[in-house]
Amino acid sequence: MPSSICVVFVCNKRYFDKFVRTCTQLITIGKYGGDICLVIGDDLKCDERLEHSLIKTHGIIVQHFPDIVFSDEYARVNNMINSDGRNHTKKFQWHKMHLFNTVFKRWNYIFYIDCGISFYSDISPILAEAVPNTLLAHSDAYPTFEWKLHFQFDKNSELFTRLNATYNLNGDYFQTTLMLYDTAIIEDSTFDDLMAVANEFPISKTNEQGIMALYFTNVKPVWKPIRIKNDDIYFYDFASRDRRNKYIMLKY
Repeated sequence: MPSSICVVFVCNKRYFDKFVRTCTQLITIGKYGGDICLVIGDDLKCDERLEHSLIKTHGIIVQHFPDIVFSDEYARVNNMINSDGRNHTKKFQWHKMHLFNTVFKRWNYIFYIDCGISFYSDISPILAEAVPNTLLAHSDAYPTFEWKLHFQFDKNSELFTRLNATYNLNGDYFQTTLMLYDTAIIEDSTFDDLMAVANEFPISKTNEQGIMALYFTNVKPVWKPIRIKNDDIYFYDFASRDRRNKYIMLKY
């Protein structure tokens, strides 16, 4: 198991109740007793929810970062892309970009978990998977692997032509629902570099996921798929694929 690790959540007011439920399960069912950090934006900065007993009792670190605001030109392009609508309704997902801020280098490893994930067993087998200089995350294309990185971007734009000419978009890529990574991959410029790619190519259909997947498979290729299971248990999946399988975590 890593010598120093922190489990990190990102949420706004809308997802606070989900944070409480998932974090409570992490501690009780997941049997996790280490550091926990809650990353918040401007809407929770001075909110009474931060006095919640879960935060106080377990010494959860609350880390505020200002909301990410894009330019008018970014909004003009992004508002026209063909997506499932999350670029309009779930803009706070961009706050995950702050996970690659140097403030997190105080720990050796970060395990990011989406609020809303459910726990069913001890989390330690997943934490034991941590690998130096690597970001582990679940392939978004599992189990068929038919989807490729280019599916994360709107192709009805001249920007896609340039994006496709600059990067390899035909490879596998990952979900940002769960990420276990060595903080050695975080450099002083990582957050700014991620934002620069996002601003240059405002055509990600999945907000931060497309940009993170692009960056950590092409610009700084440190992503590896996290193992699906060990001999005893499945680690994580978006949803159960077989009721006979025992999982540590599921998104739905």
